[in-house]
Amino acid sequence: MEHANIVNELIIILGASVAAAAVFTRLQVPTIICYLFVGLILGPNGLGLVKGVAEFQIIAEFGVAFLLFTLGLEFSLPHLIALRKVVFGLGSLQVAICIAVFGGLIYLARSVYAISMTGTLIAASAVALSSTAIVSKELSQRNEIATAHGHTAIGILLFQDIAAIVILVLISVGSDASGEELILSLAFAGANAIGFFVCMVAIGKWIMPPLFTEISKTKSEELFVLTVLVVALLSAATAHSLGLAMALGAFMAGMMLGESHFRHQIEAEIRPFRDVLLGIFFVSIGLMIDFDLIQTFWPRILFFSACLIVFKTILIGLLCKTFGNSPIVSFRTGLILCQGGEFGFALLALAVKGDLVPTDVASFFLSIIVISMGVTPLLVSNSEKIANYFLARQRQNPADTLLPDTTSHTASEMEGHVILCGYGRVGQTIARFLQQEQIPYIAIDDDPVRVQRARLAGENVEYGSARKLKVLMHLGLMKANLMVISFDDHIAAKKMLLEVRQQRAKLPILVRTRDDAHLLELQEAGATAVIPETLEASLMLVGHVMVALGQPGEKVFESIDNVRNERYKMLHGFIVGQHGPYGMSRYKRRLHPVFLPASAFAVNKAVGNLELEPLNVKLHTIRRGNDIVLDANENTLLLESDIVVLSGEQTDIEAAEAYLLSGKSLLTSN
Repeated sequence: MEHANIVNELIIILGASVAAAAVFTRLQVPTIICYLFVGLILGPNGLGLVKGVAEFQIIAEFGVAFLLFTLGLEFSLPHLIALRKVVFGLGSLQVAICIAVFGGLIYLARSVYAISMTGTLIAASAVALSSTAIVSKELSQRNEIATAHGHTAIGILLFQDIAAIVILVLISVGSDASGEELILSLAFAGANAIGFFVCMVAIGKWIMPPLFTEISKTKSEELFVLTVLVVALLSAATAHSLGLAMALGAFMAGMMLGESHFRHQIEAEIRPFRDVLLGIFFVSIGLMIDFDLIQTFWPRILFFSACLIVFKTILIGLLCKTFGNSPIVSFRTGLILCQGGEFGFALLALAVKGDLVPTDVASFFLSIIVISMGVTPLLVSNSEKIANYFLARQRQNPADTLLPDTTSHTASEMEGHVILCGYGRVGQTIARFLQQEQIPYIAIDDDPVRVQRARLAGENVEYGSARKLKVLMHLGLMKANLMVISFDDHIAAKKMLLEVRQQRAKLPILVRTRDDAHLLELQEAGATAVIPETLEASLMLVGHVMVALGQPGEKVFESIDNVRNERYKMLHGFIVGQHGPYGMSRYKRRLHPVFLPASAFAVNKAVGNLELEPLNVKLHTIRRGNDIVLDANENTLLLESDIVVLSGEQTDIEAAEAYLLSGKSLLTSN
């Protein structure tokens, strides 16, 4: 019967989540708030339809584990080495100062809350830590993991997770433990952590690549997914058995697989499991909210929640600025990490169980943490606007944001430009010629990963659907000199042509198709020219673009002949998005942007001294602020916050990225 009740409650949670998510999505409210709301309504303090809070917390742990697993895929060992100053320097200061300040305040109010010294330290630690689950999810959804504020936030969170483990060891030993017993317990936990780390690195280097190579040869999606699940869960379970956090074990598993060329496929396969279980995690937080307590003490709870958010924002912002980050990166990092975290729930639960913190006091702090977590999605999504407002709209470094301005023109200011609809292989080919001739352009693409990487590489690309007339109007359709539809969808292209022709009857519009099957249909819809696909067709399209813009014919043909004479060197490598190399399978060489933080190995080193040739990669371009260095030579120095665009095959690029960040080339097995 108990088993059946859990199943029934799970069905209720999933059904309510679906209904609530449909409503909240239309209202443009973050899904995390939706899940918290579902937990609050269904929980013991709401309608009482779900009572098995402890059981769902166990399920929810897997959601956090899978989230950290996917995060580990992005944060490989070179990234962790490059962020060592952030993790162990900035992170340790943030945790120490927060615990000291919060502990002092709680200690001064101990007569009111009747809390012991040990309980004071636990409560202070609970609110000092931030939410790895929420911050990682929000940054991942916005493709901001690879930004300056994303790197800094994740680095601090990694140290917080390590600190949480130490605090959990202290609680498990007990407040009456002698100094010698405490030291031995901490030493044992540290040895376990170091041993686990070394083993995971060795497994990731020598066992995982050949294993996944053999699995991929079977071409079985089921077997591939099962292998990924087993690796993630086995790592999490091993960490748990050693007294470490399951989430930390899953993160290590992701890191070791992040060194392989299977990481993109692994992330795509694991995402559905992660999102469902993570939703249950946030519902489980909502189940823990004591609505009666909030209703009784809501002014005090809201006040202390606001104090927590403001204090942590200011403290983390100041620390980030001290460590050399720009003001806007520092402020955004503080906003991102201003909440309490899920580890706080575990700390308070263990403290209550050990009679270290009274139940009502734990509920009070729990309410503060939940409220601060609830407003986090709104703060993260609006962090740039808030930071600009409080910093008097200071000019920011384009490397600080996910989708920075890469030209001196915004869409609303541009005139006489080219609109590129689609930024796949053909769109990127056209953009390179336009950039070479210094002709203004703006591109639109609906692949968020491709847009992120392209803009990090310094290219003027917007995220959105070119099929919508409103989007094209935003891109300056009425002032453009030319529009190019570069994606292969004749139905969408025909619809776009008909809509655009109602606005601008004489605008030159070039359309790319895979073949000439729909040539007449598109011409009748209003296409100025229809060009079939192939690499030579891409060059022919460039010729049409240049001629339509009034460029001298001789100069156009000379540029195209130069590309042919150089064996299409200019066209080698394309930026691939989250949908993989579809349509680009014949082009093994790719472009990949690498952000260089201050502690990266390649910073302040000349290109010639890095010896990239043995790694089978080439330096394509360097993006430095608003400038793009096209003609870098051996004497060109790489600077902090540079974005180096590498050209090469996937495995070679990954090895070169590791080398630029850490100075060590972690070659993967083929």
